[in-house]
Amino acid sequence: MASPTRFLSGVATASASTPLGSYPFPDPFHTGGTSGLDVTTYDNDFFTIGSTTLDWTLTGTPTFAIVDGVGGVAKITPSGVSTVATVAVAANGFQFVAGQKVWYVCRIQASAVAGNVAFRFGLQNGTGATPTGGLWFTKPASSTSLNLVSTVNSSATTLVTGVATAAAATYLDVGFYYDGTDILVYANDVTVARITAPTIGSTGTTLTNAVLTPGFQITPTATDTLSIDYVLAAQETAR
Repeated sequence: MASPTRFLSGVATASASTPLGSYPFPDPFHTGGTSGLDVTTYDNDFFTIGSTTLDWTLTGTPTFAIVDGVGGVAKITPSGVSTVATVAVAANGFQFVAGQKVWYVCRIQASAVAGNVAFRFGLQNGTGATPTGGLWFTKPASSTSLNLVSTVNSSATTLVTGVATAAAATYLDVGFYYDGTDILVYANDVTVARITAPTIGSTGTTLTNAVLTPGFQITPTATDTLSIDYVLAAQETAR
């Protein structure tokens, strides 16, 4: 690692005339270059998961716990063979809005991918096992292809096939960026696809306008688990 650049007086991102104008660290809520446009962020490196009864909703009675692992790891262990396990942040706080940016990245692995093992992760509407809207990465049963799927009013559309190839006990590092107009899709920090000008709204559109939350799900065939290294979801929002 190269020697760091030293900003001995700090680094400010807020306009000088605002309350945090002389705050020596980046403003965690505002983008000073655009008045009235803020950034809201959820990120977790999984050294802690908080309360599994208050901060998270668990469907299918899985175990969700911190485990040993360099960099912090959380593991989802289903309650039984073929019992779908879903874990989601308890409150919906994100939404696709035309002209406002959205960021999502996640590093995740399944202990097994063969046969009918399936899993998904991304942004979903609601915290249950069958959300009616969202944008998520999914590895379907009988496949090792990781795809990007959009669901609007329970109607699913595969936007990108083959974002990455899933392998057992091997981390996937993927994400997407909605720049306010297009969606860019990444694997290992490399752009693998661009979805041009998706429409946002209800029936017949590409993206849902429902309010979303980070969520994870695995459908096991044996003692299969899902391990999450980190996740980040963020968006610009007018407030």
